[in-house]
Amino acid sequence: MKHLMVMTLGAALLLGGCATGGGATDVKDSKSVKLDTHKLDVMAGKKQIYIGNVGVTFITEDSGSAKSSSPMIRHSSGGEYAKANLKAYLTGVPEDTFREITDGIYADLKAKLEANGYTVLSYAQLQQQKGWSKLKTLEQPYTPGSMPFSKKSANLTYAPASMDLVTAPDINNQFKIGDIAKDMGIPVLLAHYTIHFAYFGEDADVYHNYYGGPTGQGTTELKASVTLGQGIQVLAGSGVTFLNEGAGTFAKNGHIRLKDPIIVKGAYGENEDTTSAGWKAANALSSTLGFFSGSSSKTTQISVNANPAFYEEGVLIAATATNDRIVSELATAK
Repeated sequence: MKHLMVMTLGAALLLGGCATGGGATDVKDSKSVKLDTHKLDVMAGKKQIYIGNVGVTFITEDSGSAKSSSPMIRHSSGGEYAKANLKAYLTGVPEDTFREITDGIYADLKAKLEANGYTVLSYAQLQQQKGWSKLKTLEQPYTPGSMPFSKKSANLTYAPASMDLVTAPDINNQFKIGDIAKDMGIPVLLAHYTIHFAYFGEDADVYHNYYGGPTGQGTTELKASVTLGQGIQVLAGSGVTFLNEGAGTFAKNGHIRLKDPIIVKGAYGENEDTTSAGWKAANALSSTLGFFSGSSSKTTQISVNANPAFYEEGVLIAATATNDRIVSELATAK
């Protein structure tokens, strides 16, 4: 006999709390965050540098999902399942705030390099170097369709007011900047930070009541939920690339990047359920059909309506902690 199937779906919301997922580092512990370093030794003894580019990408849309499938139908192409989808959006942050944050991150990076004994040479002087005018520049904000750091995401990328955005997506720019660095005999640093406005927690499980009746007649409950936590992150992969030469397997170029995100916990705005009427209707239909098919899904849309000042404060705390960690590591080059 067919067992009774109970479908439970949810998309819980958290305004704060601990970040989910392994490796996440609170800003209080940023000194212990793991780094991915490559050819750090090529910077040994080089105390004059140029900052050739600072790009800050702000994730403004993302999604998470969880699915629980019945273990009793292992070979079915469809089967019985509960699925929860959560779409999240960042709202309420004006363009001026993104630009102010970008300028602040650049100023902090420069100050920390100088505090660690580096002389940061003039960007205007770098622009006068042979070959710089041939670099491909991007309009700001740059809005590519996707980024490697976050699946199904929308984003905006800015450079500081005094700089052009030159590095992504054209990798040839990086090779050309390396050639310029070689001609000058002075390394050029390229920095990139990806800022996320939230984090997702996913949970999917199956519970079977073996005492609900004879084998095959017990009650099986499928649960799937996704939680959204407000927590500003500098994502893994953010960091600096230092260029001394152009392209080549053995080129004296390297990088320092975060292996784990650095997170500032806490609510900086209000969550609002903005699930459209169309999605609500689809959810209701899926729930009704699920009573007969054993399969159902639910999609919830949440907008995080940010207080711009709070958002800016949180991003700068996380980004300056990132700069602390990266510049401290760079200063160890021997």
